[in-house]
Amino acid sequence: MIIPDANLLIYAYDSKSIHHLKSKQWWEETLSGETLVGIPLIVIMAFTRLMTHPTIATRPLTISQVRKRIRVWFERPQIRLLSTSPQTLEIFFDLLESTELGGNLTTDAMIAALAIEYSGIVYTNDHDFSRFQGVRCKNPLVERKK
Repeated sequence: MIIPDANLLIYAYDSKSIHHLKSKQWWEETLSGETLVGIPLIVIMAFTRLMTHPTIATRPLTISQVRKRIRVWFERPQIRLLSTSPQTLEIFFDLLESTELGGNLTTDAMIAALAIEYSGIVYTNDHDFSRFQGVRCKNPLVERKK
């Protein structure tokens, strides 16, 4: 299962991002593929928060525009909204305790916890996920050697 981090989704829709073209291509291929994709609610919240923020986004989207994009994602048969459980919370806190950090890592820890629980792979451009032992990650923006 692919579990996308918010950064890749934001890059895919932010034409001013230096990562836009690669992210957009990756996300379009992912949406049209057959591999199961699990999207955590926290990723949807981050996408919405950042894409509608007038001082962060160069051309902020409206709530309606964000809703429409997200609705299109979930129309695909392989896209799932990942649910948390009491086990997710235990994994979440274990991950944070293992790093002896919290703060800015809390969102990443929740995504990582869901990846562990659902046996998924976090697709991200964020190196912070490497802090969490047992979490598999891939960066689809890195050139693959042929």
